Amino acid sequence: MQSLNVHQAPATNKATPPNPKKVKLSFDYNASPDGDSKGPFANLGKNLKLPQTGTLSVQAPEPVPYMDGCFQWFPSFDMLTGDLLTPANPERLKGLIRTRNLMDELIQHLIMDCGFNASNIYFFGFSQGGTVALDTVLFGKVRNLGGVVSISGYLLEEQRVDRKIGDGYGGYILVTQGEKDDTIGSKFEAEKRFKAIERQCASSAEISHVFISNKNHTMPSSEREWRLIHTFFGKNMSRRNIELENMSDVYLVK
Repeated sequence: MQSLNVHQAPATNKATPPNPKKVKLSFDYNASPDGDSKGPFANLGKNLKLPQTGTLSVQAPEPVPYMDGCFQWFPSFDMLTGDLLTPANPERLKGLIRTRNLMDELIQHLIMDCGFNASNIYFFGFSQGGTVALDTVLFGKVRNLGGVVSISGYLLEEQRVDRKIGDGYGGYILVTQGEKDDTIGSKFEAEKRFKAIERQCASSAEISHVFISNKNHTMPSSEREWRLIHTFFGKNMSRRNIELENMSDVYLVK
């Protein structure tokens, strides 16, 4: 059984941890896509430059067969034929549930040991990473996570029959989709997959589905798509007024 390992930063890292009295404990989780490593997504987290926000890039837990250095969030390929697994193959969902349990463990660590508020934890994922991010907020143990940006990632087709947990997820979700995405297929198929996400959400949830012209199954590259992502985080992630809090005549009443 796989386990979660949180490693201490190297001793050469001279950075000091943020002061919770001065910096809001917001957190952005970046899920690397199928077949990729955590390195590029770590740089993406830095480049987003979200104020008062820490970022963490999480590498998928399962090695991709015959592809050294590549990882997947759940099984995608038939090891005998190399073909993509279909929804009829139970290994896909079994693998996703294994990953869900690992994500639950990580999130509990962030909340209980690191002091992050669940509602301040947001997710960004591409393709398989987007699937895991959505699965985590919709079906994970922590029910009040902040939100998800999923790039060309949806729930697995076999999850369409899953029942909504309680009243459903009540946070924020943005899914962007390329109009020329050969992996997802037609616009009708993408809309059908998005409706499966909607069915797992509460009436209070704010969710949106945006199609990007001239885009295939790739990470964001256009100004329009990046603007949508920044607007999503800027609108929904809470901020503290540090200047106001530092004024000598302002008091916090609890």
